Amino acid sequence: MSYLRDNKIWEEEDEINWDVIKISKVDDKIIKILIDNLKLDTSDLSENFFISFESLLKLGKKIEPVLNSFIKETHEIHNCKVDTFNFILDFVKNNTLKYVLVPQLYHPDFITRARTVLKIAEAGDLSYLNFILPLLNDPDDSVRWSVIRLLNMHEHLLKNPLVYKEIKCYVGKELNPVIRDKMKELFKKA
Repeated sequence: MSYLRDNKIWEEEDEINWDVIKISKVDDKIIKILIDNLKLDTSDLSENFFISFESLLKLGKKIEPVLNSFIKETHEIHNCKVDTFNFILDFVKNNTLKYVLVPQLYHPDFITRARTVLKIAEAGDLSYLNFILPLLNDPDDSVRWSVIRLLNMHEHLLKNPLVYKEIKCYVGKELNPVIRDKMKELFKKA
């Protein structure tokens, strides 16, 4: 068997895995790019956000100085983003997870993200709220729907100014008419 790469045929013996980069080859420049992918406004959530989040967790202590520097230099950032950066930094420093489901909430696979939001909704664990709200702008409809379902199950959250602000922000941007109508219903309840 052979592989096509850069318009050349390579033999199996080549055995290069282009999906894996050795951690030792990751430099501060790459780490800054990953952090920049997380810094984007929550209205710009993309697959790059989720891949960068997972990558930063896997890089461990190597990212600590760069992330510390970034946090010190940041003056104003979205409240949910602050929680995300603090989560990563806490994990890197202590190798423990205070919020064990955050890696699943920001997993690159949209099915994992949607299922995690639904698990949190069913359990009623609202300590994850700041991590869930950015998912109102998830690239996948099923994830956004699961967030709407959580907010619908816990209507008292609609009185929270942050929740109100996020729904207001995304209701006009929602392209799926079913989700948009449900968001409008939630917005009226708030």
